[in-house]
Order: sequence, then structure tokens, then C-alpha cells
Amino acid sequence: MRTIRSQSFHWLSRLVPAAAFLAFLAFLPGEPAAKINVSGDIEKPVPTFTREGAVIAAKLIPRAKSTSVILRFKAAGGKLASVAGVDFNKAARPEVDVKNFKSALFAIVLEAVPRGGEARVSVISDFFTRSTAFYVFNDRLPAPWSDSRAENISHPDRVQELVVAVQDGGPRDSDGTANGKITLVGGPRDSFWGYALGTLFIRFFGIFIVLSILMIGMILSGVFFQYLDRRKARREAAAAASEPAPEAAEPAAPETAPGIPETDAAAIAAALHLHSLACRTPPPTLTLTPGHSDAWTHDGLNRMMTDRLDTYNRTLHRKD
Repeated sequence: MRTIRSQSFHWLSRLVPAAAFLAFLAFLPGEPAAKINVSGDIEKPVPTFTREGAVIAAKLIPRAKSTSVILRFKAAGGKLASVAGVDFNKAARPEVDVKNFKSALFAIVLEAVPRGGEARVSVISDFFTRSTAFYVFNDRLPAPWSDSRAENISHPDRVQELVVAVQDGGPRDSDGTANGKITLVGGPRDSFWGYALGTLFIRFFGIFIVLSILMIGMILSGVFFQYLDRRKARREAAAAASEPAPEAAEPAAPETAPGIPETDAAAIAAALHLHSLACRTPPPTLTLTPGHSDAWTHDGLNRMMTDRLDTYNRTLHRKD
């Protein structure tokens, strides 16, 4: 188990830096849009409108999204005459940021409204959230941008409905006159930082969640294989224990030649043994090692040399 954990942490130590590097590359700021496309806003939504009875649907690709969404417009208290897209550059002001308006701006025209009366405009989509607001633009006012305080209604399947109340000739009516016709210019607004932080949280912590799941899977797989090995070892031990042990064989008695007494056989064997030793053992020899001497040898040599000197040093008598 300790080996499997060490291997898991070894692989995890390799995967975490790679994942962190990929996350760093994912969050690197890209080049400005002006350098990529000189035409301007490359994420500018281009809606296409279709009418479905009293409802007008706008299909578009919002900012920071790669798939299209559908926004449905309807009206109460008047007739929904038309819905058109509005270039955000015409309504750009320092107090607003284009990144917060991911689905662009719309010019909504209502007709057959009682003069000075009030109508309600609804914008429905599953792209909205509970925090989505609807901002209105009216360049006739000192502060052109204002929050409409739209009612945000939740429907099944994560569908949200924004309901904006507009009075004919009121501050949200762009034509500024009570003529039975309302022109509402505005769009849904979401906090860009909320979206950015949410995306950052999902990407950053999602990597560690995936790596944690991978590590848990590796540990569980190691435990499973260890269980299989233990079960195999138990089966082999049980099979070995069930086999009977072989019986020890009794030593056989030495055989003797028929018709020869044991004493005669022992005598013959001893004679043969002595004969073989005599054949194999060389006769003892006396080996004299040159230069070998001891105290006795030295004493004998001295006596011999003395006797010889006495013999050669004897007095010679000459005859005159």
C-alpha cells in the first residue's frame, strides 16, 4: 500500500505542474481586439430575428460564449411591433462597460398603447441568471443609463424572465412623447467580474478536483489488485495444505553374500582395506632438507671440524 501511495504521489507531482502551466496559459491575456481585427469589436453579437405569433425571437452568440442563445420578446398592454439590434458604440458611456452587456442592446417598439398608459415588456431566455438586470438607455435624459428594476421571474428548466414596466412618454420611452407608441432601448446586463471569477474558480479548482479523483482511482485500483494477490495466495496455501504428506521410507537392511559367514566377510574386508592402503601409501623415506640445522647439528659439526684440524695440525717429525 505504501508503494502504491508513493507511486501515486510521484505521478501527481508530475501532473500538478503540467496542469498549473496549462492553466497559466489559459489565463494569459490575449492580444487587443484592435490588433486582431481592425474592424473593431470581434465579439459583437449579431442577432437574427424571427416572429412567432406575438413573440419575436432573437438568436445570437453572446460575448465570451461560443454557442448561440435565443432571447424571446413579448409585450403586455400593447402590441409588439418590432425588435432590432442596436450598436453599443452609439450608447457607450464612461459609466457602463460593454463587457457587462453580453447579449448586446435592443430597440423594442410597442404600438397600440393607451396614451400615457403603461405597458410591460418581457425578455425570456435560459441564458439569464437570477442576478441578470435590464438596463435602459435614453439619450434625452441627463443620465442616459438607468436600471429598470426589472422583475426577474424564474421558470422551469433554468429559464428566467425579465419584466420591464414602461410608461408611454415616461423616462424609459426614448421618443419622450405620449403618442401611444413606446420605444424601449436597452439590454440585459450581467456582472463581468462575477462571470470571470466564476470561470476562474471552475478552471482553477476543477484541475485539482480532477487530479484528486485520478489519485483516488489509482489508490483504489492498487488496493483491488492487492486484494486479488492475497486471495490467490490464500488459495495456493489451502491447496498445498490439502495435499497428503509423503510417508518416510524405512531404511533397507544391508545385503550379505549368500553362504559366507559375517566373521569371514569382515576379515576379507579388513584384508582388502589393508591391501589398498599398502598400494596407495608410498614407503616412508627420509628427506634431508639442505640448510636445516639445529643445536645438536651445530655441535656435531664443530666437533668434526675440530678433530680434522687436530689431524692436519699435528707435528711432523723429520729425519735428519
